[in-house]
Amino acid sequence: MMNDREKAIEKVRKLMSLAENAGNENEAANAFSKARVFMKKYRLELSDIYSADPSPPPSAPPSPPRRKTPPRPLTPEEQHREMMRLKQQEEEQLRAFQKVAEQQQQRKQQREREQQALRAFERQQAELRAQQQVVQTTPPVTPPQEPVPQPDKQPPPQPENHISEQPREPAEPVSRPLIAGFLAALTRKQHIPSYIIAVIIIVFILYIFFFQS
Repeated sequence: MMNDREKAIEKVRKLMSLAENAGNENEAANAFSKARVFMKKYRLELSDIYSADPSPPPSAPPSPPRRKTPPRPLTPEEQHREMMRLKQQEEEQLRAFQKVAEQQQQRKQQREREQQALRAFERQQAELRAQQQVVQTTPPVTPPQEPVPQPDKQPPPQPENHISEQPREPAEPVSRPLIAGFLAALTRKQHIPSYIIAVIIIVFILYIFFFQS
């Protein structure tokens, strides 16, 4: 009957074999990680894994008891090679995890860019629809009509002035005898100064023109 430690050793062996024969890095990394968990849990060393007697398969008939040989300790070179192999596997596992994380980050950024482009397109379409609705609801603007020129109002006809239609008598025939008579009367009066006579003549002429105009 196998105890828990022997079962753990057998499990670690199977996981190590699976990691060595894995088809890709992810399977190898998963198997190696599980083997490490079992080794830490049961405090197993590499010497326990590679020097312990293999347990018989469960379906096989019980074998006759054999004398147990003490486990052969690993040489320093073997331990160094095993540690280097485990370290290389850990580095490969870490690189695989980093690669997967980078791919996930790239896919996430790509999805974010696609979502931003989609939101920008939807926002642009919404703005276009709003502009179309505004154009449809706004009544057409009619151009301002120029004012129709109104006919100028003519002043009402003035009543005919029959007096103005009568021909005016020429002022010259009337004024000449008067002026001549006035000058003759003034010349007979020798004591009147000449400048007064000139002023009187000018005033008289202006009066005649104003009266007959």
